[in-house]
Amino acid sequence: MMTTKIPPSDDILGELDSIFIEHPAFEDVVEEVIATIGLHGKVREAPNLFITGPSGIGKTTLVTKIEENFPRVVDGRRVNLPGGLEAVCDSVPLLCIDMPSQPTPISVARVLLKHLGDEFWRKGGRDDLNTRLVLYTQACGVRGIVVDEAQRAVDRDGVVRREDLAEWLKEIHSQINVSFILLGMGRVRHLFDHDDQIDRRWDEEIQMPPYIWGKDPVKDTDPVPESRLFFLALLVAFKEESPLPYAPEIDVLDEDEAKKFYYASRGVVGLLKKLLSRAMWIATRDGDLIVSADLLRRGFDKAFRKEKLHEKLINPWGPEWDGRMPPPIRDHTLLIQPKRTRRGKKRKSERRAELTTALTKA
Repeated sequence: MMTTKIPPSDDILGELDSIFIEHPAFEDVVEEVIATIGLHGKVREAPNLFITGPSGIGKTTLVTKIEENFPRVVDGRRVNLPGGLEAVCDSVPLLCIDMPSQPTPISVARVLLKHLGDEFWRKGGRDDLNTRLVLYTQACGVRGIVVDEAQRAVDRDGVVRREDLAEWLKEIHSQINVSFILLGMGRVRHLFDHDDQIDRRWDEEIQMPPYIWGKDPVKDTDPVPESRLFFLALLVAFKEESPLPYAPEIDVLDEDEAKKFYYASRGVVGLLKKLLSRAMWIATRDGDLIVSADLLRRGFDKAFRKEKLHEKLINPWGPEWDGRMPPPIRDHTLLIQPKRTRRGKKRKSERRAELTTALTKA
């Protein structure tokens, strides 16, 4: 008797992860970034952008799509040096990095130099690093710098560090005059709050929000919310591209069924992929050959913690499902509060101020 062999889990999950669905709002952001970088050399001061959205919304995918328009060319530039010498270097029109986990002007400059090919990127102080960064960006023909995970500059106890980093961004932008594109959660906007000179260098925030389900039409003639239609189109595209077929009962164009996917993902593409990847991992483990309601139920239980401090989730393919809307995702614009210092462990400056106050009391 012949049996159908299910593909290895690595193949299925890799195929699922590679699915990219175009979306008009996403394409608009890509086009705006490309247009901004295209202004290099045409305006006196290169404009800067910052793009925000919750985790899983597609910011890293955005970086990949932008990079495709500005490919790196090895040994693609020849630079004239003093004395009639000529140097050969890579052409790097777009420089893309992740913000270091402990960002400072020195750590960011070193990461940039590393990606530009400076073999001595670990060495040197702030002034030396800045000088080399100016030379390398000019030699490599850099037109734009993309920094992903930019919210790391304002997390936890980074208040002093973020001000220093913001000042450095202003300083280095003046020297190299290329567009900086910062991507991160909404709290990245706090990077510019303390200085008007820094704030003026950045264009208005570009937001990448989740899909919105919207209100149900009251009359049959009322239009369905546009964002809901985009989400339904997303589900259809994932179904068509799926490495495993869907069972007949999983009709993603049926709004009652589609709402289950919306509840599970809360309109975030990354969470939708997480649900499907966990379901398909279970399928490869158990030998399932089809995406069924039971498989999605098990995938949801595997993918998401149902009890959190800020939300309570139910399984939309389970017996508790009642068609409710999902709880909102966590507000990504809020600052994370700094950790409390242990009692009695105060800074010297704080202890000195307290002592001075005590000694000067009447």
